[in-house]
Amino acid sequence: MKYLAAILISLLFFANVVQSKDPHEILEDTVYDVLKNFYTVLDVKNYDKEKLRKIVTDDFLVFEAARSMDIDAFHSFLTQKDPNAEPLIHTSWQLSDHRVSLDEHSAHVSYKNRGTFQHGTTLRVTIDWMESAYLVRKDKDFKIKFINANLISKDIQNSPAQKTD
Repeated sequence: MKYLAAILISLLFFANVVQSKDPHEILEDTVYDVLKNFYTVLDVKNYDKEKLRKIVTDDFLVFEAARSMDIDAFHSFLTQKDPNAEPLIHTSWQLSDHRVSLDEHSAHVSYKNRGTFQHGTTLRVTIDWMESAYLVRKDKDFKIKFINANLISKDIQNSPAQKTD
């Protein structure tokens, strides 16, 4: 019986060792999760400036649409209404091909981003970017300090407004 118990304990120990991730890999996953959360916060159904403030630094900057924006300017950019389009009803982002570089105090992530923006029933815009983000460590968490978005392509699909009888 003691022999069986020793085998079971050994198996449990070695199973945990084999399944354990490298601490560096865990940090990379944490950084990437912060970045994915950023886009979750930006979703038209979730967006809230205070939620955004919690995941970015006080001196946050984003370079996008040929502009340099702090958090207030970025908020204005996100919430602007286009008089030529119906209001946004759906937004989504697909991040891919990410690479994370880490040191003790910061992280850099480069990635591709495909954003889809549905304006009512008449306009759908799909944009592909190559992006990079710089995150700094605040206590045990990472916060986004800087994002640079470079446009790769933009696809605009118009459809006629649907008539209702």
